[in-house]
Amino acid sequence: MMATVKAFYDEYKLEFEPRWFPLFRTVHNQPGIGMMALSQQLGVSHAAVNAFCKQLVDSGLIELTPDPNDGRIKQVTLTAPGQVLHTRLEPAWFVLRQALETAFPGEEAEQILKLVARLEEAVDDRAIPRGLKTVLKRDHVLEGLEILPYDHDRHQRYFEALNTEWLEQYFTVEPVDRKMFADPVALIIAPGGAIYMAAVHGQIVGTCALVKRSDDMYELAKMAVSTVFQGKGIGTALVAAIEDHARSLGLTKLYLVSSVKLPHAVPTYHKLGYVDSATGLHELYQRSDISLEKVLT
Repeated sequence: MMATVKAFYDEYKLEFEPRWFPLFRTVHNQPGIGMMALSQQLGVSHAAVNAFCKQLVDSGLIELTPDPNDGRIKQVTLTAPGQVLHTRLEPAWFVLRQALETAFPGEEAEQILKLVARLEEAVDDRAIPRGLKTVLKRDHVLEGLEILPYDHDRHQRYFEALNTEWLEQYFTVEPVDRKMFADPVALIIAPGGAIYMAAVHGQIVGTCALVKRSDDMYELAKMAVSTVFQGKGIGTALVAAIEDHARSLGLTKLYLVSSVKLPHAVPTYHKLGYVDSATGLHELYQRSDISLEKVLT
C-alpha cells in the first residue's frame, strides 16, 4: 500500500513519503504540538517520533523550536515550504480517499480499519508479552497437555529435534544418538521399549523413551522438553507415562543415566523419587557421570 501511494506521489512530482503522513498531518492541525504529545497521539515511541521529525526537518518541511514556558520541550510546526506542500498534497489525499471509498464502499472500509487496529494491538509491545504469559501459563499448558504413544511418521522429526536441542547445548550428539534418532522403532520400540510424546494443544513439545538394556533392566532415556515449555510439569508427566508403561511390563525398577552438568535434570529426578544407583554407568554415552534408579510401586 505504501509503495502504491509513493508511486502515485512520484507520478505527480509530490516529494513526500507516505510514512510521514500521520505526523505531518497532525502537526498541520496542531501547530506547536510537543514531541511527547505527538508520540501519545500517534501511538508510537518517542524514538520513532524523533526519527520521523529528523527526516522532515532534513527535508525542510517542519521545524523544532523550544517551548517558551519550558525549554526542554520541543514544539513542532510546519515550515513555509511545509505549508505549501501540505496544500499541494490535499488534492492528492482527496483522490486517494475517493479511490479507497470506491474500492471499499459503505462500512467495508470501517471494518478493515477496525481489523488493522486489532492487528496493531496484537503486535504492540504490551500485547505480545501479555499474550505469551497467558499461553505459557502453567495451568493453560497442563490443561492442553496430552501424552501420546510414538507414531514414527508424525513424531520422528520431533524426537530427533527435541533431543538434539539439549545435547548441542550441553554436550555433543554422539554416534549412538544419531542411530537412535534415525530409527527409534528398530532400536528402541522393537526390542521391547517405548517412546512417548508430549503435545500441548496439539503441538509436540516433549518426548521420553523406555529403553530395554536386558531382560531385567530398562532405562528411562531420551527425556527432552522444548526450552519454551520447560518448568511447566511436562517432564513429570512424561516420566509418569514411562513408569506406567514399565509397570505394565511387570517391571519393578527403572534405571537412568544423567549428568551433573544438566542444571535441572538430577534435582528433578530426585524429586520424582529417583536415588543414586550402585548399578554404575553403561558404556553407550561418554557424557554420563551419574546413574539413578527408582523402585516402582
